Amino acid sequence: MKKAKSYGRFYALMKHHPEADKEDLVMQFTDGRTTSLKDMSQKEFDDMCDVLERTATASSQKTELRRLRSSVLNRIQRLGISTVDNWDGIDEFCQSARIAGKKFAALNTDELKALIGKLEAILRKGGLKSLEDKPKQVMIPILKPKSKYVS
Repeated sequence: MKKAKSYGRFYALMKHHPEADKEDLVMQFTDGRTTSLKDMSQKEFDDMCDVLERTATASSQKTELRRLRSSVLNRIQRLGISTVDNWDGIDEFCQSARIAGKKFAALNTDELKALIGKLEAILRKGGLKSLEDKPKQVMIPILKPKSKYVS
């Protein structure tokens, strides 16, 4: 039995590609033979939908990565670290073993999600404590006299 084309699948995938034109896509996958979905072979139609699906998935992964990076940068900024053209500072912060252990750009989605949790915990506990914020301990030496007769 012949498998029917799922036009719904095609149009659902087209929502992820608003810049794409249906006629241009059909012509590209039929080598210019037609601009109609109805006139495409099943193999051509499936190949076109598979390509659209792969690019939509890659696009959504990029969007997710961008969203997570933005969330991490927002929390880093709330900790008091400048995020405006300060990639060296952001990388230095992220490379700390207690934070992420690698450069910001090298973090994948799972690591970014874990980092968001760590940064939220740091923010809940009062943020980063710099050396200037801590009270300085002053050591006062106590001099003992060498002999009990020396005052």
